[in-house]
Amino acid sequence: MLFVLTVLFSILAPCTPLNILVYSPSFAASHTNYMARLADTLTEAGHNVTFFMPIMDEKTRNQLGVKLTKDVVVLEKDSTIKQQETSINKNSAEFWTVDVTSKNGRMLFETLAHGILLNCENVFKNKEVLENLRSRNFDVGIAEPTMSSGFALFRHLGIEKVVMASSCPNYDVAMHALGEPAETSYVPAIFSGVSGDRMEFADRLENHDIYHLMVQVCSEMLDQEARIFRSYLGSEFPDWRELFSDASLHFTNSILYLDFPRPAIQKTINIGGISVDVEKIQSEKLSEDWNEILDERPKNMFLSFGSLAKSSEMPIEYKKNLVEVFKSLPNVTFIWKYETDNVKFAEGVENVRFVKWAPQTALLHDPRLTAFLGHGGLGSTFEAAFLGKPAIMVPIFWDQTRNSHMLSRLNMTITLHKSELGNLKTLRNAFEEILGNEKYKKNAERVAETIRNQPVQPKEKVVKYIEFVGRYGPFHHMTPYSLKMPWFQRYCYDVYLYKLILYTLPVLFQTVKDSKTAPAGGSRIQSLSY
Repeated sequence: MLFVLTVLFSILAPCTPLNILVYSPSFAASHTNYMARLADTLTEAGHNVTFFMPIMDEKTRNQLGVKLTKDVVVLEKDSTIKQQETSINKNSAEFWTVDVTSKNGRMLFETLAHGILLNCENVFKNKEVLENLRSRNFDVGIAEPTMSSGFALFRHLGIEKVVMASSCPNYDVAMHALGEPAETSYVPAIFSGVSGDRMEFADRLENHDIYHLMVQVCSEMLDQEARIFRSYLGSEFPDWRELFSDASLHFTNSILYLDFPRPAIQKTINIGGISVDVEKIQSEKLSEDWNEILDERPKNMFLSFGSLAKSSEMPIEYKKNLVEVFKSLPNVTFIWKYETDNVKFAEGVENVRFVKWAPQTALLHDPRLTAFLGHGGLGSTFEAAFLGKPAIMVPIFWDQTRNSHMLSRLNMTITLHKSELGNLKTLRNAFEEILGNEKYKKNAERVAETIRNQPVQPKEKVVKYIEFVGRYGPFHHMTPYSLKMPWFQRYCYDVYLYKLILYTLPVLFQTVKDSKTAPAGGSRIQSLSY
C-alpha cells in the first residue's frame, strides 16, 4: 500500500517550482507584452520567475507588461550609454511611403542595431547586477532571438536549460541558426512583401532575396554583438550561432490553423496567441463614455496603426481620403486612435472621433463594433482573430505584410497596400465591403471559434514544455547535424553531381567510341524509296 501511495503521489504531485529567468529588454511594446505573458503564465503555474528588463529604449520603459510576476529586475542605462542612445522608431515617418524590399531592407535594422549593441554593453558591464542574477541559481532561461545578449547572459550565469521564444511566427535568422528549412518558394519570409504562399516567379525571387538579405543583415548585427560580450567574457566564449542552436526548445508566436504551412524541426513549438487572454477580455467593461460613442450610430469602426507608425505622420493625402470615406458612410462612427490634437483635416466631419488612447481589446470584443482597421501587427492581428472581428489591414513595415495576408487568405480581412490609402475609389470600396458584406463577419466568427478551441491551448503548452525542459533538459541531441555539414553535403549537391557523372559518363564513352569506329570521310545518309 505504501508503494502504491508513493507512486500515485509522484504522478499527481505538481512539478517542483522552477527558478526561471525571462530576459526582455524594453524596445517595443509587442515584444515586451509577449515575453511578459510568458512570465506571467509561468508565475501563475507556481514557478519562481524573474523578469529581467534592461532599459533599451527610454520611450518604452513604462511598458513593463507583467502583472502577476513580482520579481522584476530593471537595469537602467549608465550615463555613458545614455549619451549614445537613439530611439528605434526615429525614422518611422518614412515608412508610410517607402516599401521595404531586398534592395533596401537594411534600413529596418539601422537604428535597432545601434540600440541592441548599446544594450549588450550595458548588460555585461554591470557586474553587480550579473552577480545578483547568478546568486539566484536559475534552472531555465527564456530569451528572444532578436538579439543574442540574453543567450550569452544565460551561458555566463551557468544556465544550461535555455528556451528561445520568438514573438513572431518565423524569425529568419533564428530558423537559419537552428537548421530549420526556409522553403522560400512557398513560405513568406518574415519581412517579405509578397501577398502569400502562392507566388509568381517575381514574388519567389523577391521572397528568396529578402530572406537571405535578412539572414545576412541580422548575422552581421549579431556578430557585432558577440564581439561586445566577448570583450567582457573572453575571446573563447561561444558566439551567437552556437548559443542559438544549443537552445533546447524554440517557442514561435504561430497558430497552426492561421499560419502558412511550413516544415519545422522538433524543437519548434507553436504557442501563438499566448498574449491574447480571452477570459480577461470578456470580463472587461467599457465606460459610459465609450458606451455613448458606440450607441450613436448603427455601425462602428475602430482605426489604429499601432505605436511605431504614427497616424499623425501619415501623408496628408491619405488622411484626407480616409475622411472622405467617413463622410460617405454617415451611418458609421469611426473611432481613430490619433496621437495629436491637430486634426484640422477632419474639421466638420461629425462621424469621426479622435482618441489618444482606446481600450482596444474591449472594443474588439464588443458586438457593436462592426469592423477594425489595423496595421497588421501580430498582436492586433491575433486579437482580431480570437475576437472574431472582420478587418481591413494596411501593413506599414516589419512583419505586418505577412501577418495581414495570413488572415486575408481566410476571407476575414481585406489587405490594402499602404499606397492604396492614396486611392479614394479603392479605399471606399474596401470600407463598403468590410462594413456591408456579411461573409467577412461569418468567416471571422468561424476563425475565432476554431482557434479558441485548439486541442491544446498556448498557456498549457508553455507550462508543460518549460517544466519538461526544467526536469529533463538540456536537449543538446535535438540540434540538427545539418549545422555541422558543409553546404554541398547538406543540400545533396555532391549526390546530384555523382548522379550527373554516373548518367553522363556512359553517354560520353559511347560518343567517343562511335567517333573512333566511324568510317573515314564521315558517314552518309542515303534516302531510300519504297
